Amino acid sequence: MARKARRLHFALTTLGCFGGGSLYGWSGLLPAVRATFDVSNATASMVFSLALISFTSGVLLGPMLFALVPSRFRLSAIAGCAAISLGLTGSSQGFNGFVLSYGILFGFVSGVLYNHAISQAAASEDANLLVPVNVAAFGLGGAVFGPIHVWLAASGWSIWATLPALVCLGAVCILAMFVSPNTDARATARLQSARMIKPNRTLVALWIVFAAGSCSGLIVLGFAAQILPQTAGGTGVASLAIFLAALGNTLGRLTSAATTSMFGAASGIAGALALSMMALASLIFATAPFVVVMLLFFVAFAYGQLAATTPLLVRLKVRDAEFPASFGLVFTGWGVAGLVGPWTAGWLLDVSGTLQFALIGCIALSFLSLCMVLPFTRRTRAK
Repeated sequence: MARKARRLHFALTTLGCFGGGSLYGWSGLLPAVRATFDVSNATASMVFSLALISFTSGVLLGPMLFALVPSRFRLSAIAGCAAISLGLTGSSQGFNGFVLSYGILFGFVSGVLYNHAISQAAASEDANLLVPVNVAAFGLGGAVFGPIHVWLAASGWSIWATLPALVCLGAVCILAMFVSPNTDARATARLQSARMIKPNRTLVALWIVFAAGSCSGLIVLGFAAQILPQTAGGTGVASLAIFLAALGNTLGRLTSAATTSMFGAASGIAGALALSMMALASLIFATAPFVVVMLLFFVAFAYGQLAATTPLLVRLKVRDAEFPASFGLVFTGWGVAGLVGPWTAGWLLDVSGTLQFALIGCIALSFLSLCMVLPFTRRTRAK
């Protein structure tokens, strides 16, 4: 009975990740935001940038908030706060209110939910499976809710296009009240680390691995259509590039459990980085649209592997009670990569008219990440 309740609680946590991942479906909400508040693309896009900063802050500061709520009601409280923030988003009367409710509150609570889900999965006996599944659920949420945002906004729902995600998170909030996580005392202690920790050499190295390795994937996902040759023509090829990049990212996250089991977390990341470097080098010289599209798939696949395997590597290299705070610290590397990488690639595109220089930079960063992760393949778990 306890095992059944635990599995149900993990299922609800994954569903919460799916709802929180609607944040990544922002592009589908963007036209409705522009039309509702009469703002420019640049001003509206600022909301997503704030959301990414808030998300990273939520992942970092989430462990300090865990101890304020009893373990039985943590998931319910976090999902409830996420649902409330989306409710405030839909009822926003002005752009400033929308920025506060969606860009800051929802972004932050989604980050807290992400850390909670990863930490809980890492404390379980099936961590190698549950951690990648929760990471993939966030990505899948963006892929599903993005088109839903487009459809509902076109049907006259405006910024209330976020309602399906609100319903999803509200359902998790209510159902989680009646389902105990049933974790043992040791696992519960792992989830109650509320102190900020000082970065040591290991955490700094893991931060560099995650930050440098994430840049290429984030740039490819953001500029998939622009990487295509100008002779590709038509929206069909561009749409295929965007779709296959998203598919590669999702498949990379889902299959990371298998690669970790077979080769280990550090070796899995090293293999993903090597694959990414080869695909990036080929992209510089590729001219056939089909070849470019497939190479984009491989870069995104490698990024998905990195995103899902990094929490497992952090789990192996730090003490159990320090995992939530340690992962939050390492995750800030993703936030830096997300802010600096795509912006720099866009600047290089404006200056040079091509993304080849950005691809060369991605290869260099991937090589740095590979050099930093190789020593971890020979180290043992922290005691």
